[in-house]
Amino acid sequence: MGLQLEEKEGLAVSEQGQSEQSTVSAGRGTLLVVFLTVFIDLLGFGIVLPLLPRYGAWFSASGWQLGALMASFSAMQFLFAPMWGGLSDRVGRRPILMLGLLGSAWSYGLFGYVSSQGREFQWLGLGALPWLFLARIGAGIAGATISTAQAVIADCTEAKNRGRGMAMIGAAFGIGFTFGPLIGAACVSDDNAVALTGQQLQLMRGWEDSQDVLGAVEFLQLLQTAGPVDEASAASAGLLLAEPLPKSRLKAILMTPPSGLPGYVACGLSLLAFLLAALKLQESRRAGSSAAHRGFRPGTVLRHLGNPRFSLILGAVFVTTFGFAQFESTLSLLTQRFGYSSRWNYLLYAYVGFVLSLGQGLLVRRLLPRIGETRMALTGILLMTVGFCLIALTGLSVLPGGALWAILPIVVIGFSSVNPSLQSLLSRAAAADEQGMVLGTGQSLSSLARILGPALGIALLRQGAALPYFLGAGLILCGGLLVTQIRLQSQSMADSERRA
Repeated sequence: MGLQLEEKEGLAVSEQGQSEQSTVSAGRGTLLVVFLTVFIDLLGFGIVLPLLPRYGAWFSASGWQLGALMASFSAMQFLFAPMWGGLSDRVGRRPILMLGLLGSAWSYGLFGYVSSQGREFQWLGLGALPWLFLARIGAGIAGATISTAQAVIADCTEAKNRGRGMAMIGAAFGIGFTFGPLIGAACVSDDNAVALTGQQLQLMRGWEDSQDVLGAVEFLQLLQTAGPVDEASAASAGLLLAEPLPKSRLKAILMTPPSGLPGYVACGLSLLAFLLAALKLQESRRAGSSAAHRGFRPGTVLRHLGNPRFSLILGAVFVTTFGFAQFESTLSLLTQRFGYSSRWNYLLYAYVGFVLSLGQGLLVRRLLPRIGETRMALTGILLMTVGFCLIALTGLSVLPGGALWAILPIVVIGFSSVNPSLQSLLSRAAAADEQGMVLGTGQSLSSLARILGPALGIALLRQGAALPYFLGAGLILCGGLLVTQIRLQSQSMADSERRA
């Protein structure tokens, strides 16, 4: 189905015209369930992500293990988003979304159960840390159905309202990432996690009845006789022992596992959404689609990247998400330099999510149909570039750390403008029977950017507090050049159509 992009008020539309295809009449229940699916995906992500360093410390994960644990979610989305999207083109959106909700419930329930067990927990021959990996991998696989949710929006909206529909998904992201950290803040313990090796745990075994009092210095000296103590654990021990404690009390605190409540809350919400989907969700894929006879193949991503209809848009999706991922992964490390506590970090992430939900749910959804995808994306790129440069100035101490509260809305509203605009352009460039696979490719590239971005951003932050944000600004500008090329390509195609 040869689709070409035409220029109309800055909007890209297919040559054949999306208006010619029948739009599925979806009830409010369908759109509500799609909204909840995305909301729960980010709710669980927002609950768990700030807790991972604490839980990693509790289960004595090494640096590379913690990095792998944090990356496993995005890695699974990179691998499975195109598969789910292609499968939804073949078997329908409803069964894939429901399967994803069940998978999320299982994964978050497992996370809650395992994280609430002791350090010596064993189940089916595996310790707690391998089970946490399995829980995060499962959550990533289940959460990769976001491409299917985007395909439902594409099925149920006309071309002129496609951007507004994608912005609705973005608003669900924002709301989920607002309430997730707030739930985490309510559930987090005030006690500080200290990573302990097997030899250090053995050292503490005889402390149950001891009333000998230890201060931070003495405690760290004792631990160091049985193994090394990392800087984060030393800092946690200093906060925990601001006032000396008896050995018995100290052991009780250190051996009390983290709360499993955040995982259980996310599990319960996923089950609730599954029940709602079973009762209310309508199938949006058109019957008789040719996609029913084909499925996703590993070469699909490369095929889409080599297709001139998609290549510029997919490149812009990857580059802009890569730049934003450096900001996401380094923000909490940057605020440590400004003396933010764990609770204030939670509140800062909730603030980011609140601004994101307002930006996409109100501002972008209203403006995007009026000014068009490419103009909206370029506006967002300008805002993100300025915002990243201002954050870099806080890292250089040119601006105070408190300025982040004023700078973050600039960055977040910028990303709120860029992401749904590019997703809308990608959807409108795709044929009706390949929406799931093409949007799955876009989601896969976004996940890849969120795997690579943190690795580079954290490494740069160790070299200088401003470096990740200056590089992020440069990457966003590269995305702006690609969006400009998309606009020029659209104008060229429109001119060719007029001459024909």
